[in-house]
Amino acid sequence: MEEQVVLVTGAGRGCGRVIAEDLAEDGCAVMLCDVEVENGEETARMITDAGGRARFIEADVSVEADVSALVDATLAEFGRLDGAVNNAGTEITTKIADASLEDFRTLLATNLEGVFLCMKHEIRALREGGRGGSIVNMGSVTSDITGVIDNGLYAAAKGGVDALTKTAALELAADDISVNAIAFIAADVPNGMFQRFFETADVSMDEIMRMIPAGRLLRREELTAAVRYLLSAEARFHTGSVLMLDGGFTAQ
Repeated sequence: MEEQVVLVTGAGRGCGRVIAEDLAEDGCAVMLCDVEVENGEETARMITDAGGRARFIEADVSVEADVSALVDATLAEFGRLDGAVNNAGTEITTKIADASLEDFRTLLATNLEGVFLCMKHEIRALREGGRGGSIVNMGSVTSDITGVIDNGLYAAAKGGVDALTKTAALELAADDISVNAIAFIAADVPNGMFQRFFETADVSMDEIMRMIPAGRLLRREELTAAVRYLLSAEARFHTGSVLMLDGGFTAQ
């Protein structure tokens, strides 16, 4: 991964932050984006203070002009793009009967349309570079099981991410560009979406833990190791998959 240039969306906190930090520690130059400017700038500062290379740009992945400018800024700053981690997302926990159309459109705009827009412009940059590359989309186990109470809107958007991932993999295989998704049930990272889920959900941490055969949460190093593998040149033949990091949850 050394000397690779990787774009990480939603890098202001949670999984995006730890992924960016660990990629930078491996020697990658990382372009970061988030709508939370203070958090995003803090991530970039943490990386540069540790001797890594990072730049943060405020961008809303649901706005095409923002995404296009983000990719162009990556090329201007670092000269190329080798990989991308489309991590930016949001969550609204609500039962379907209680949800508003605005709730659904908010989730689709960031979690599905945002992935589409990012891939569209990342593909442009990767093809122009002519060296191949890798795209990793952050999915969810909610898209692979029969249903998740209070999380149906989120699951629907993430199911769309799976479909986009597999289709893009077919369209880009001849360009030596791999496209995969990572789906996990719960990651033990500071200030992550999983931790914020419990602020409104009608389920406890103990109940979630009992549902995971491994009896624990996904560790930071396990998440970032999977991301590094899928971004690496050695994984180019691994494309079109949804990699499950769920401690056996979906297998049961």
